[in-house]
Amino acid sequence: MILKLFKKIFLVIILSASHILPQSFGFGCLGFVGGFGGYSYQQYKPDGLNRYVQNFNSRNSEYIENEMNEFGKATGYRVGINVFRAKFTGFFITAKGYYQQLLENHNAIVYQTAIGIDYEYDLKLKSWGIGVDLGIPITTYLNWKIIDGSVLINSATFTETINSSQGTAVNKFNNDKTEIGYSVGTGFMIF
Repeated sequence: MILKLFKKIFLVIILSASHILPQSFGFGCLGFVGGFGGYSYQQYKPDGLNRYVQNFNSRNSEYIENEMNEFGKATGYRVGINVFRAKFTGFFITAKGYYQQLLENHNAIVYQTAIGIDYEYDLKLKSWGIGVDLGIPITTYLNWKIIDGSVLINSATFTETINSSQGTAVNKFNNDKTEIGYSVGTGFMIF
């Protein structure tokens, strides 16, 4: 009991004797500044895959109902979190992370006999990213992110599904290793 009282008195003396200079460094609800999420759209150029689609269309040209479209526009979602944001006099810094999944699929039906064979090709792109941004406030409602950089970890899966009267055959192809990339950008934040 006396030891607890002594600790409390010691703590009060130490806190009142020192001059505390807090730094503006805030965390919001649940320890995070905020999260984000939404619809994602990406254009890309898979030359090898599109050559395969062109060969498929050419090889089946007299039997195909609708030609298979080329790949190059994937849609999906992105969710992320701002781990922290520190505001200092005249600038701010943010650390963040996100996960993104995009999907594009195309199909075609080939009628070599009275019964058609349905070919479906799905491309799934997954990305994990971690990054930082550094910016300055311009007005109360407008900030400029001078630099926004991220390291990206990417993977891809390609699935071929063939439905026929004989049954369904599924072939799945994954990239051999995870690819590492980066992004660098700039932009404005409006509040």
